Amino acid sequence: MMGLVLWYNPDPGVGMLWCEDQGPLAFLGPDAARPKGVDELHSGDQIDFTIELRDGVRFVKEINGVTANTSTSDPREIIDAYTREHA
Repeated sequence: MMGLVLWYNPDPGVGMLWCEDQGPLAFLGPDAARPKGVDELHSGDQIDFTIELRDGVRFVKEINGVTANTSTSDPREIIDAYTREHA
């Protein structure tokens, strides 16, 4: 799934993501698996990730990739580019 980081707090390593399916937001906790070198995220970063449901709440299970700060782009363009890349 593709999502955008809405906010991220690096000290505890937690954040919240908008999801491409426009369902509930996904919570990013410090226990989510991350690619090497991805220690911090920023608002507007685009990430490719998997989720798991815990008591009806979406949690990021694994981050597969990060594209730095896409917040200056039209969200429709981000989603279209992701769809073309993963078709």
